[in-house]
Amino acid sequence: MPTTLSEEIASWDGRSAAALESTYERHSGEEDFVATILVHISDVELQRAATWLLKKHVEEGNSLSTAGCRAILGRLSVQEHWESKLHVLQCLPYLDIPEEDSVDLEKFLDACLKSDRKFVRAWAYNGYNELALRFPRHREKVDGMLARAGESESASVRARIRNILKRR
Repeated sequence: MPTTLSEEIASWDGRSAAALESTYERHSGEEDFVATILVHISDVELQRAATWLLKKHVEEGNSLSTAGCRAILGRLSVQEHWESKLHVLQCLPYLDIPEEDSVDLEKFLDACLKSDRKFVRAWAYNGYNELALRFPRHREKVDGMLARAGESESASVRARIRNILKRR
């Protein structure tokens, strides 16, 4: 039976959210929890579980250090599975995004907008909105992008865009 966080991440079956929830409950209080997650989000085989745990962690109200946020932003380009990309996109509202990391974030968001997965595209628009909220120089571009997508995207993506615009 796996006992360490790394062992549990490595042994995840790729399907059970309940198993990840259980892993989170057992290990989230550990001092090296976030550090371990950050190591595993770069590993293609482990990043789906690691990014799920990261998302759970920030959604539970836990903040990340500036170094932790920068580490995540520095690993955007190695997210290969659509679920990993989605989890990272869903974490963006909880991350501090330094100006110097915004270019790499834009590249990631652009790539996600080309995804054939609707949820990834929807959350990429949300990511662009986060960028515009933090860096006003992006506002005009993002407003235009959201307006165009609100007319041309699938119904589920348009619903996400409506939610983005309501929260502004």
